[in-house]
Amino acid sequence: MSPYLAAWILWILMFFAIELPAVFNRQPGDTLSELVWNVFAVRGKPAGWLVRRLVLLVGLVWLTMHFLTGGLV
Repeated sequence: MSPYLAAWILWILMFFAIELPAVFNRQPGDTLSELVWNVFAVRGKPAGWLVRRLVLLVGLVWLTMHFLTGGLV
């Protein structure tokens, strides 16, 4: 097993160690989805909401294209 594979496996395990308790405790704002929604102003229109949503959109489009093209983008 390569060190990078081991690191990614550890990263995924840590993600679930953080996310699962957050999902089950029902506190608002502590899951990854809720954090992204708050940071990028997905709900409501606070100051700078348009710029934040555009940054999220560009990032998600790039990530999708990166995966779909096998890293060409």
